[in-house]
Amino acid sequence: MLDTPNFFWDSEPTLHPLYQAVREYLEIKPRIQVLNERCRVFLDLAEILSDSIADVKMTRITWIVIVLIVLSILVTCTEVFLRFALLATAGKGKEGGGGGAVAALPSPMLLGIGVGAEL
Repeated sequence: MLDTPNFFWDSEPTLHPLYQAVREYLEIKPRIQVLNERCRVFLDLAEILSDSIADVKMTRITWIVIVLIVLSILVTCTEVFLRFALLATAGKGKEGGGGGAVAALPSPMLLGIGVGAEL
């Protein structure tokens, strides 16, 4: 927009001073600078808004990950406590019985061991 069109250099070089006078009269250069400044402000605003939206989404995702980790820990702790409770009840049930040296172990299925796995 600020460059002189080729028309004034190639076809009608005598109109070039008139073109320059019209540009100065209409204050084209300052108006373009004002428009560029406003565009920069809008671009900065758009960047701030997109960063804010991305931050909100990342915060939500972070909280989802934290909740999933806490749930995983709770499930694991519950599983461990249930296994210890099963071992304790199995041990108490066999104390008065036989007098054998080997303590009773829960079945491999309760411990989560496959049927074909070795103990």
